[in-house]
Amino acid sequence: MCFPSIVREGAIASVLIAGMVLALPVHAAIEAFTGRHQTTSSDCRFMATTGKEQACRVVQIDGLTATILSLRFVGAGERPGSSQRLTFVVSSMSSPTLLNCNLGRCQLRTGDWEGKINGVSETNYDVDGLAEGVPNAWAVRQGNCSVQAGRMTCRAEVPGGGQISAEAEL
Repeated sequence: MCFPSIVREGAIASVLIAGMVLALPVHAAIEAFTGRHQTTSSDCRFMATTGKEQACRVVQIDGLTATILSLRFVGAGERPGSSQRLTFVVSSMSSPTLLNCNLGRCQLRTGDWEGKINGVSETNYDVDGLAEGVPNAWAVRQGNCSVQAGRMTCRAEVPGGGQISAEAEL
Protein backbone atom coordinates (compact mmCIF):
# COMPACT_ATOMS: atom_id res chain seq x y z
CA MET A 1 0.00 0.00 0.00
CA CYS A 2 1.40 3.39 -0.95
CA PHE A 3 0.71 6.44 1.21
CA PRO A 4 0.79 9.92 -0.25
CA SER A 5 3.91 11.81 0.70
CA ILE A 6 2.00 14.39 2.78
CA VAL A 7 0.46 11.64 4.97
CA ARG A 8 3.83 9.97 5.44
CA GLU A 9 5.53 13.29 6.39
CA GLY A 10 2.68 14.12 8.78
CA ALA A 11 3.02 10.73 10.47
CA ILE A 12 6.77 11.16 10.85
CA ALA A 13 6.33 14.67 12.29
CA SER A 14 3.71 13.40 14.76
CA VAL A 15 6.01 10.63 16.00
CA LEU A 16 8.93 13.05 16.41
CA ILE A 17 6.80 15.57 18.32
CA ALA A 18 5.37 12.84 20.58
CA GLY A 19 8.91 11.59 21.27
CA MET A 20 10.11 15.06 22.23
CA VAL A 21 7.11 15.74 24.48
CA LEU A 22 7.45 12.40 26.25
CA ALA A 23 11.21 12.91 26.73
CA LEU A 24 10.87 16.30 28.45
CA PRO A 25 10.07 15.02 31.97
CA VAL A 26 12.95 12.53 31.83
CA HIS A 27 15.33 15.20 30.51
CA ALA A 28 14.36 17.59 33.33
CA ALA A 29 14.90 14.89 35.97
CA ILE A 30 18.34 14.02 34.62
CA GLU A 31 19.45 17.64 34.49
CA ALA A 32 18.77 18.11 38.19
CA PHE A 33 21.96 16.22 39.07
CA THR A 34 24.02 15.73 35.88
CA GLY A 35 26.88 18.10 35.18
CA ARG A 36 30.09 19.56 36.54
CA HIS A 37 31.13 22.24 38.97
CA GLN A 38 34.80 23.21 38.82
CA THR A 39 36.59 25.58 41.12
CA THR A 40 40.14 26.78 41.71
CA SER A 41 41.17 26.49 45.33
CA SER A 42 43.84 28.57 47.04
CA ASP A 43 44.09 25.96 49.80
CA CYS A 44 44.05 22.45 48.31
CA ARG A 45 46.19 19.39 49.01
CA PHE A 46 46.04 15.64 48.65
CA MET A 47 48.00 12.55 49.60
CA ALA A 48 47.94 9.70 47.10
CA THR A 49 49.40 6.24 47.65
CA THR A 50 52.95 7.63 47.52
CA GLY A 51 52.34 8.92 51.05
CA LYS A 52 53.70 12.32 50.04
CA GLU A 53 51.38 15.30 50.51
CA GLN A 54 51.16 17.54 47.48
CA ALA A 55 49.40 20.75 46.53
CA CYS A 56 46.44 20.77 44.18
CA ARG A 57 44.76 23.69 42.51
CA VAL A 58 41.55 22.50 40.87
CA VAL A 59 38.54 20.67 42.31
CA GLN A 60 36.02 19.15 39.90
CA ILE A 61 32.69 17.83 41.17
CA ASP A 62 30.68 15.78 38.69
CA GLY A 63 27.05 14.78 39.24
CA LEU A 64 26.74 11.27 37.78
CA THR A 65 23.35 10.17 39.15
CA ALA A 66 20.95 11.53 41.76
CA THR A 67 23.14 10.11 44.54
CA ILE A 68 26.57 9.40 42.97
CA LEU A 69 29.25 12.08 42.62
CA SER A 70 32.80 12.11 41.34
CA LEU A 71 35.13 14.40 43.33
CA ARG A 72 38.43 15.06 41.53
CA PHE A 73 41.45 16.90 42.94
CA VAL A 74 43.99 18.01 40.31
CA GLY A 75 47.59 18.90 41.14
CA ALA A 76 50.90 19.31 39.35
CA GLY A 77 52.74 16.18 38.24
CA GLU A 78 56.42 15.38 38.67
CA ARG A 79 57.43 17.00 35.34
CA PRO A 80 56.59 20.59 34.32
CA GLY A 81 53.19 20.73 32.63
CA SER A 82 52.10 17.26 33.77
CA SER A 83 49.34 16.64 36.31
CA GLN A 84 48.19 14.12 38.87
CA ARG A 85 44.51 13.54 39.57
CA LEU A 86 42.97 11.90 42.59
CA THR A 87 39.30 10.95 42.10
CA PHE A 88 36.79 9.76 44.69
CA VAL A 89 33.48 8.17 43.65
CA VAL A 90 31.03 9.01 46.41
CA SER A 91 27.46 8.06 47.34
CA SER A 92 25.68 11.07 48.79
CA MET A 93 24.37 10.46 52.31
CA SER A 94 22.92 13.95 52.68
CA SER A 95 19.77 15.27 51.12
CA PRO A 96 19.79 17.37 49.05
CA THR A 97 22.93 16.32 47.23
CA LEU A 98 25.98 18.57 46.89
CA LEU A 99 25.15 19.97 43.44
CA ASN A 100 22.28 21.86 41.89
CA CYS A 101 22.55 21.39 38.10
CA ASN A 102 20.75 22.84 35.10
CA LEU A 103 21.66 21.81 31.55
CA GLY A 104 25.01 20.41 32.68
CA ARG A 105 26.10 23.51 34.61
CA CYS A 106 26.19 23.03 38.35
CA GLN A 107 26.40 25.18 41.43
CA LEU A 108 27.39 24.00 44.88
CA ARG A 109 24.58 23.93 47.37
CA THR A 110 25.27 25.77 50.59
CA GLY A 111 25.36 23.96 53.90
CA ASP A 112 27.00 20.83 55.18
CA TRP A 113 27.14 17.62 53.14
CA GLU A 114 28.40 14.06 53.68
CA GLY A 115 29.03 11.07 51.43
CA LYS A 116 30.45 7.53 51.56
CA ILE A 117 33.42 6.76 49.30
CA ASN A 118 32.84 3.73 47.05
CA GLY A 119 36.07 3.89 45.06
CA VAL A 120 39.17 5.96 44.48
CA SER A 121 41.64 6.29 41.62
CA GLU A 122 44.85 8.12 40.90
CA THR A 123 46.09 8.96 37.43
CA ASN A 124 49.09 10.81 36.05
CA TYR A 125 48.81 12.86 32.84
CA ASP A 126 51.61 14.13 30.63
CA VAL A 127 52.05 17.66 29.23
CA ASP A 128 49.61 16.87 26.39
CA GLY A 129 46.90 15.68 28.80
CA LEU A 130 47.35 12.00 27.91
CA ALA A 131 47.21 9.40 30.68
CA GLU A 132 50.61 7.97 31.58
CA GLY A 133 49.58 4.34 31.90
CA VAL A 134 46.52 2.75 33.39
CA PRO A 135 44.97 4.53 36.39
CA ASN A 136 45.40 2.90 39.79
CA ALA A 137 41.92 2.27 41.18
CA TRP A 138 40.56 0.64 44.31
CA ALA A 139 37.18 -0.26 45.76
CA VAL A 140 36.92 1.33 49.18
CA ARG A 141 35.34 -0.35 52.18
CA GLN A 142 35.88 2.52 54.56
CA GLY A 143 36.00 6.19 53.68
CA ASN A 144 33.95 9.36 53.52
CA CYS A 145 33.89 12.88 52.17
CA SER A 146 32.27 15.87 53.78
CA VAL A 147 31.78 19.57 53.28
CA GLN A 148 31.64 21.76 56.36
CA ALA A 149 31.98 25.53 56.44
CA GLY A 150 33.02 25.58 52.76
CA ARG A 151 35.83 23.03 53.20
CA MET A 152 35.77 19.62 51.50
CA THR A 153 37.60 16.73 53.16
CA CYS A 154 37.93 13.16 51.84
CA ARG A 155 39.67 10.22 53.54
CA ALA A 156 39.74 6.58 52.45
CA GLU A 157 41.50 3.35 53.35
CA VAL A 158 42.54 1.31 50.32
CA PRO A 159 43.20 -2.45 50.26
CA GLY A 160 46.60 -3.28 51.69
CA GLY A 161 46.28 -0.69 54.46
CA GLY A 162 47.13 2.47 52.55
CA GLN A 163 45.37 5.75 53.14
CA ILE A 164 44.41 8.39 50.59
CA SER A 165 43.15 11.83 51.51
CA ALA A 166 42.36 15.22 50.05
CA GLU A 167 41.06 18.54 51.29
CA ALA A 168 40.26 21.85 49.69
CA GLU A 169 38.69 25.18 50.44
CA LEU A 170 35.69 25.56 48.14
